[in-house]
Amino acid sequence: MTNEEGRTGQATGLSRRHSPTGLRRFAAGLMVLSGVTHVAQLAVYGAAHSVVGAALFGAVYFVIGLFLWGRGRIALILGAVLPAIGGALGVVRFLYVQPNPFSVFHVAIDLLVVPVCVYLLVRGEACET
Repeated sequence: MTNEEGRTGQATGLSRRHSPTGLRRFAAGLMVLSGVTHVAQLAVYGAAHSVVGAALFGAVYFVIGLFLWGRGRIALILGAVLPAIGGALGVVRFLYVQPNPFSVFHVAIDLLVVPVCVYLLVRGEACET
């Protein structure tokens, strides 16, 4: 049988594997991974100023990733805003400072995390119990 939205058994239009909770965990995992790999750049490239800056962003990303495992709205806001800024800085770093595969990887993660966090904010995910 089909409901009003024309989807079989899906009143919200989202499948179970794309539920907001699953999306939030997806964003959290990516932020933790990004945080670890940002800091790992120190071992690969040394302590150049652009690498230290990236590592500091990574520490913040790691913490945001941990907070995204919870239900707070502030984690979603930070998960939308800071990776947007970091992604822009990553593109600048790649183009003008130090082209490297880490920058491409991190910008790709940012391009996934930002819209997921914005979507969850707009949907009111953080307010649900």
